[in-house]
Amino acid sequence: MYITAAQYATITGRNASEATEVRRKRASLFLDARIGYYERNDDGYKLDLDGLTNYQKEIVQEWTAWMVVFLYDNNDLSPSAASVSLGRFSVTEHGQQGQVIPEQMSLTDHLLETSELINRSAVLKHRGVEYDELND
Repeated sequence: MYITAAQYATITGRNASEATEVRRKRASLFLDARIGYYERNDDGYKLDLDGLTNYQKEIVQEWTAWMVVFLYDNNDLSPSAASVSLGRFSVTEHGQQGQVIPEQMSLTDHLLETSELINRSAVLKHRGVEYDELND
């Protein structure tokens, strides 16, 4: 996991008891999904915090902490971009305007985008051999 309950309390100013192991794990896995293609480490996560710059590590921990807040405040429901459309009329769940990232995390998510941790390259596999589309 990318944060401890104590780090959660420090980052958010909220009670550490909100950051259960299950919520911290889910938030860490959501971050892994957000950053794109990376091999998983032995611990099951994509990033090794010790190998990141201080700035990147802070952003990862902040993003994870605020996702835990979202999970706590929404009874552990995952973020959703569900919407209903009828002609020109449309409604998006929770007013998130079609975004899977919760609105209250938009600044933190923008910082994550500028941290150079999001991998947008595609990896193709052909007969068991991986090819990085942008580098091969």
